[in-house]
Amino acid sequence: MPRNPALKIVMTLMVRDEADILAAMLEHHKAQGVDHVLVTDNGSIDETPAILRGFVDDGFATVWDDPVHRKQQYTTVTKMARYAASHLGADWVINADADEFWVTTDPSQTVRDVLAEVVDATPYLTVPVVNLTGAPAKDGSGLTRLRFRDTRADDELHRSGIPFHPTADAVHRAHAAVEVSQGNHFVTAPGWGDGATSSDLEVLHLPWRSWRQYEHKVRAAGEAYVANPDLTPSPRHHGMQDFRRWQGGRLEAAYVAKHPTPEEVVELLASGSLTEDGRLTVLESPMLTGHRPDIVYTAAESQELAEIGRLMAQLEATADARYLEVRDQLTEAHRVSDRAIGERNSAVADRDRLAAERDHLAALLRSEKDRLVVRVADKIGAVARRVLRRSRS
Repeated sequence: MPRNPALKIVMTLMVRDEADILAAMLEHHKAQGVDHVLVTDNGSIDETPAILRGFVDDGFATVWDDPVHRKQQYTTVTKMARYAASHLGADWVINADADEFWVTTDPSQTVRDVLAEVVDATPYLTVPVVNLTGAPAKDGSGLTRLRFRDTRADDELHRSGIPFHPTADAVHRAHAAVEVSQGNHFVTAPGWGDGATSSDLEVLHLPWRSWRQYEHKVRAAGEAYVANPDLTPSPRHHGMQDFRRWQGGRLEAAYVAKHPTPEEVVELLASGSLTEDGRLTVLESPMLTGHRPDIVYTAAESQELAEIGRLMAQLEATADARYLEVRDQLTEAHRVSDRAIGERNSAVADRDRLAAERDHLAALLRSEKDRLVVRVADKIGAVARRVLRRSRS
């Protein structure tokens, strides 16, 4: 029985076709002390609905259906997080993805234990996320195969076509007005101060479980982004880059290249850039609904695709660097142009002001001249009248 039974932890989950890993993910978090999972099924067409029904039947999950595919994660997860606070009596809310496994750095504790010890003044915790990697596979759930923590240096990641390490996640106190950002990485609510960074929790992330899973995920996400005019991801957004690779038939090579080769695994383990983490291997069981056995690439297939994928990554990195260079040049050109236009506009304004002052002075001179002419005429007239009077006398 988990400690601190009065504490209620609710997890939110938005899923679409995650049958290969979903049962393992839910069983894991049940063991970590999560009390209930609120799931939005985003129109799954694989075994996901059947898996969820099993967890609904035992009271662990509530499922909402949302078949709209417009990458509406921000609004959907925010709605679920608020519902967890207002209707489910949550104390803490974890907004997770199906490929994320929340764990503790101390194996003797559970997630529930850690959250129960957080001081009341802390509204949320920022939790680091680490990718798990291993051999690439054509199919499979991968929980045994993907057992290496990937802490490669940025330049090593880039050579494999991985743009960056994952962004941290957030677990938060239940709040009926919370807002959860797209991607579940940041949260905010009225009256909240700063949160804290947790050293006791982390998230093990399996984003590239198999070619079958990854191709489906990239295609579905890309089509959803395209279908939603309210979302405008950058052309360099990693998801949209992968979607263009899929459209061009280049995605499989990019998928394989993300994984270290067997030779690299040996080197990276020796350097500490990879470390073995077997905490999830116990979850890969043929008894779990949706489990898919691994079908790995042959050594020749893997080597050929990895070479192509890494060459593509190098060319794309060069193109990205050139893009950034041209962008910066255009930004500087616009800045210089804007400054020149501003100086020209200032000069034109000065010219117009001086012209207006000139015209004003000219008008004053004309007015003064007219008054002088009148005064002179008046004086001449007065003199003439005096002369005329003397002549008459």
